[in-house]
Amino acid sequence: MKLQGTQYWQSTRRVTGLITREEGKQLFRKYRSKRDGIRSCPEMASVCLICESILIDPKEGNEQMLVCRNCGFAFYRYVCPDCGKTVDGRDPLNPACRICGQRICSCGACGCPPNHKEKQP
Repeated sequence: MKLQGTQYWQSTRRVTGLITREEGKQLFRKYRSKRDGIRSCPEMASVCLICESILIDPKEGNEQMLVCRNCGFAFYRYVCPDCGKTVDGRDPLNPACRICGQRICSCGACGCPPNHKEKQP
């Protein structure tokens, strides 16, 4: 059976993880002013906190960064190689490391060698 219209969109959305514009607006309102927890919400990888767009793509040449196609805002979002948790540069609990510039995971890991890890505040 071939799916068409809304059925096709819903099945594609389930497979690819895309969110609707309305879902994006709700997430934008929730996290725009209080960014704690963005890293724990997988759908936030698809929402720009600058312009509310859901048109987010991986940045060419940098697999750890995502870019909004609408306004060009780029942000880090990737899996921590040490603990497997999500790191999101928009979350205040994932600040930039003063040494290497990468985001610091909640486990304390960043891009520095193990003996130079920064501890999270």
